[in-house]
Amino acid sequence: MKTSDYLSDEQKMLCARFDDKLIQSARGSLEYGYFRTPAESAFLSSLAKERGVKDRFFLFGGYDGAERKIAFFLPDYLSEYDGGAKEKAQIFFQTEFSRSLRAIKICGSGYRTLSHRDYLGSLLSLGIERESIGDIVILSDCEAVVFCTGTIFGFLFENIDRIAADKVSVAEFFPDEKFTAKRELLPINDTVASNRFDCVVAALTNLAREKAQTAIKSGLCSLDYVDEVRCDREITPPCTVSVRGHGKYNVLSIGGETKRGRLRISAEKYI
Repeated sequence: MKTSDYLSDEQKMLCARFDDKLIQSARGSLEYGYFRTPAESAFLSSLAKERGVKDRFFLFGGYDGAERKIAFFLPDYLSEYDGGAKEKAQIFFQTEFSRSLRAIKICGSGYRTLSHRDYLGSLLSLGIERESIGDIVILSDCEAVVFCTGTIFGFLFENIDRIAADKVSVAEFFPDEKFTAKRELLPINDTVASNRFDCVVAALTNLAREKAQTAIKSGLCSLDYVDEVRCDREITPPCTVSVRGHGKYNVLSIGGETKRGRLRISAEKYI
């Protein structure tokens, strides 16, 4: 079955935008759009593979490990050059690529702790669309880095003066190669009967296997940000599993039999 079969309305819109950007880039320009969620990014990656244009397409969110990313499309003629798509974009469209995605560091007064929700709520209250904002990386109780599209950068820079009730200052931020988001993760070590999706979901969420199967069949679970409704789908780590109402998990490994013939599973839960 192709990625383009049995699409939702949102996925059809993503397909249309994908094809439009692909056509525009074929005329010789670097094309890009807005930030996409992990699920949308996974769908676009599958679409690029299906279309046979993986060498002209890549996703980037401003730093390695970003969750929300922008899709970039390269011209046909760059396929004759060595290197990955991102590397080619940096070489042949250096200025445009650097301006496509920007970052702002926001510093509070320190009198109160500012949460991810505080930053996002204050930014959206300015009237901008969520897809114009990428990851919001918390640096400390009163500091964060906000990734945004180049088109919205100037507006944010001029209009961010408060986050929640706290007066803040802003400065452009340039992440280096070592920049990363420090996410709190809870280690999970358990055993499963097999690497079936229902067994893994049950172990991660501490649900009975029957309830895990119900959650899967009800469309509440995803594998690598793509909805998965097959209980017998075999899981190959590393991968990401999300269960609505329970959280998101990184499955690191499955293997190594116990004396009772069960498999050891190692995972992490985002907290």
